[in-house]
Amino acid sequence: MHGRTDLDLVRPLFRADWLPDGMTHRTCASHRGERSLIAWEGPVTGPMAGSRVLSVRVGSTVDVSATHRGWRRGPDVSVQGRTAQLYADPDHGHTSLTWQHRPGAAVTVLGTNLPAPARTLRRIADGLVWTEEPARVPFLAVAPADGARWETTVVDWRDGRWHRARCGYRVLGAAGPHEDLTVGVVRTGPTAAGRAVDAAPGGLGAYRVGGLGGECAGEVVALTIRGLAALGGPEGALALAAAVRLVDRPGDESTWRLP
Repeated sequence: MHGRTDLDLVRPLFRADWLPDGMTHRTCASHRGERSLIAWEGPVTGPMAGSRVLSVRVGSTVDVSATHRGWRRGPDVSVQGRTAQLYADPDHGHTSLTWQHRPGAAVTVLGTNLPAPARTLRRIADGLVWTEEPARVPFLAVAPADGARWETTVVDWRDGRWHRARCGYRVLGAAGPHEDLTVGVVRTGPTAAGRAVDAAPGGLGAYRVGGLGGECAGEVVALTIRGLAALGGPEGALALAAAVRLVDRPGDESTWRLP
């Protein structure tokens, strides 16, 4: 479960009060030091070339001039009482709005192939609601491995309902830049019952055990050799996936839990 220190690492938290019509697919993520939202229209597997895509990122202050090198600088605008910088890359259909939310925390709203992009980004930015509510998941807490440290929480929505939720962990002594394993749930359809392994010969990959309500499966993903070892190998990963349980009413976000 998150501790107070973990929550502080992803503040400030936010939710979007408005998104353009048709963006029914989205991914929300809380990482150490960053909170992000990506929304798009089109294939459920992810944004494709030419589709409308929107992202909101809150994290450490970035060098705006370096990040937008070669983009056109537009007029500064006011967002929630702060000055925001507008940039555009018309050759690739990108427009961004960036401002300092508070010392050390920058906000970037980036749109691709949006109609009236400056006006759309301004509406999204003005509609961001700042909150103390951390990311929650539709499954009960499980302990992935001794000494594992929470690193990220990611929830995917497809066509307006949650599709996959997982928490990522870095195992004791890990030195890599990313998590070593994830634990969560995924909608897999009517074939969810039983075990399923989607892993490379070395054991890295996804381990799922179906049979949860709503055609869901518990899912454990070994991302590194260290993570697989901490799980106890493939059998340990499958055992952990079998231990994952949904909350009582997973379709109601108010019942979701802290990971």
